[in-house]
Amino acid sequence: KMILDSAAASREHIERFEKEAKAVAELNDPHFVQIYDFGLHERSPYMTLEFVEGGSLEEYRQGEPQPEQFAAETVQTLSRAMHKAHAAGLVHRDLKPQNVLLGNDGKPKITDFGLVKRQEQDDSQMTEHGRVMGTASYMAPEQSRGESDVSAAADVHALGGILYCLLAGRPPFLAGTVYDTILQVRNEIPVSPSSLRPGISKDLETICLKCLQKESHKRYASAMELADDLRRYLD
Repeated sequence: KMILDSAAASREHIERFEKEAKAVAELNDPHFVQIYDFGLHERSPYMTLEFVEGGSLEEYRQGEPQPEQFAAETVQTLSRAMHKAHAAGLVHRDLKPQNVLLGNDGKPKITDFGLVKRQEQDDSQMTEHGRVMGTASYMAPEQSRGESDVSAAADVHALGGILYCLLAGRPPFLAGTVYDTILQVRNEIPVSPSSLRPGISKDLETICLKCLQKESHKRYASAMELADDLRRYLD
């Protein structure tokens, strides 16, 4: 992965690239895509990353609902991984099926920390208030408002969005334009997955919709709490 035209890239773009590389290097866990090298090639920053053969979760699902057990197991694994990232002070801010890769064994790996935020640092220079960061269909309401103090609760919301997508076959928020999707995120309650796919487990649906609460304090208090509830559902 590299910045192809570093001469045209802004200083912020290059700083984010370097920040991503450092964050990935800290997460020595099999459920994160690993980094092997970082440096410059002809003045262009690059990072050498683990090759994951199975493609993305987005490609795997092919726009179709997935079995409940697969959905619950996948998001449970992602949640436990993100709990480690949060414990290290890192918030991903762009979790979505496109940023989850699958190994040949089917195990998911989180990638693309390009929007990573360190919880203990002042990001005012790189995350201005009012500037929207993330992917509209999966971002939390506080992200959609451009709030600069986005916390791990935003990743919990995104994990719920991934679970919703795997269960219902589509993201929880999806409109004709990015702007209209952001308005949905801010103002609308997501349609229950069971209304799109009748017969879904009520327990699993409840877990999913708890993640997608508009107010962050009404979501799971941590990614580990979400993982534990999914484990209880699977048991």
